[in-house]
Parts: sequence; structure tokens; C-alpha cells
Amino acid sequence: MVNGEAMDVESAAMTAETDQIGPARVPLPGVPAYLSSVYELGRRSLRPALPALAFLFLYRLGVGAYGALTNYSFAMGKGALGLKAVVNATPILFLAFIYIPFLPLQESLLRGHPIDFVGAIRRVLRVSVNLVLSGIAQVFIILGPISPMTVVGARLLSDPFGPLIWTGMAWLAVAGFFMIFATPAVVLDGEGPLHSLRTSFRLVSRNFGSALGRFLVLAFLASVGFEVASPLSTLGGNTTAPIKLVVVAWTSAVETLLYPFWIAAVTVLYRSLRPWTDEGRA
Repeated sequence: MVNGEAMDVESAAMTAETDQIGPARVPLPGVPAYLSSVYELGRRSLRPALPALAFLFLYRLGVGAYGALTNYSFAMGKGALGLKAVVNATPILFLAFIYIPFLPLQESLLRGHPIDFVGAIRRVLRVSVNLVLSGIAQVFIILGPISPMTVVGARLLSDPFGPLIWTGMAWLAVAGFFMIFATPAVVLDGEGPLHSLRTSFRLVSRNFGSALGRFLVLAFLASVGFEVASPLSTLGGNTTAPIKLVVVAWTSAVETLLYPFWIAAVTVLYRSLRPWTDEGRA
């Protein structure tokens, strides 16, 4: 009797977990409908995130102008340790206070209960420990196999550099693809660091074809956007300072304006694969 009750409890737990993650395969809207939803959500998130986007634009403008008008590599050397420390620490601060808060901000817009950007930051800070642990786990998963591959390649191949580069890039793409929903699972659904990785893997593996198709569309649009937003690399060394500043301002503005749409692409796809319940969890 006890064993039967234990099996019932375990079975119920497994069923609850399956229900939470969703069915084996979720029918997704077509690509045009998906892109329309991404555009609409990105557009709607511009206004509440305007202060954060303005700060992001000014930061990119300042860094870009400094790099365009000075010897950036020299400035990042021994003569500017303070600047180097600031530049290295800035991405972490931006993750916590600008980039990741777009997830709860955009979900609040999807649910019809919008919050301001400060409220979105508070939601991120409440799960900051799990977010950090999830990030560490993701880095370990991505970089962990690289060292063994390097050792094996060096022993088996006479010239391992090329094959290792391609193998490493393939692994980064595959691992990143299967972990794309780990951060949304932590921030939007309050999952633990390891459980969020399992959720992301199951969502992608159970909906591999449809998720991959939309991921490729996103990658294509991102590549087009970055090509449009990055003409600085095509400028010659004799370009005048005013032209460089104009190009930097254009690049910074386009990249800043496009960012909410990249996040919207992930948010819309995540909530299409894992709809929320009345309690707020998927």
C-alpha cells in the first residue's frame, strides 16, 4: 500500500512537470504571424523602455566615438586600467539593468498588465541568484567540451586548427540553441538554474523543426540588421572625424532601436511554446 501511494505521488509529480512544460509538440503560428507579433511587441516596448534605451544609446555612442577617434587598443592597455575595468564590468551591469529586464517588461505587455522598466528590473533582481547560477551553468556547458576537443584534436590531427574551429562553432550554435529559453524560464517562470536548462532543452527538442525555422528567421534578420547598422568597418583609414562620428551615431541608434525586437523574438516564441496559466506560471 505504501509503495502504491509512493508511485502515485511520483506519477502525479511527473505529470505536473509534463503539464508545466507543455505537450510533446506545440502548434505555432506561421512565420508571417510570428514576425508580426515580434514587431508589435517590440514596438510596444519602446515607449516604457525609452530611458533605458536612451542610456544604452549614449553608452554605445560614447564607446564608439572613443574607439573611432583614438587608438582604442592602446587605451585599453596598461595606461588605462581603470577604463579597462569599467569596460569589462559594464556588460554584467547592462545584463541586470537593461538587457534582461526586457523579458518581464514584454511579458507584462503580452498579458495586458504593463509594468514600468523599474518594475521589470525589480523582477530580475528577485531571481538574480538563480540567474547567475544559470548563467554559470550555461557557460560551463558551452565551454566544457572545448578543452577535451582541443586535446583530442591535437593528438589525432596533424593540423587541428581548422577542424577545431568549425567543431567549436558548431557546438556553440547547437548548445546555444538548446539553451535559448533557459533565461526566460528563470526570469518569467521563477525556475531554478538547472530546471530552467531542462525546460529549455525539452521545449526545443519537442518542437525542434518549428523552433529552428523561427530561429533561422531571427538569425537572418539579425544578420541583416547588423549589416545595416555596422557600416563603420567599410570606412577607410583616411575618413575624417566628422564622418566617423556620424557613422558611429547611426550605428548606435540602429543597434539600440533593434534590440527590443531581438528580445521580442525570444519572448513571443517562448510564450508560444509555453503559455502561462492564470497563476502566472506556464
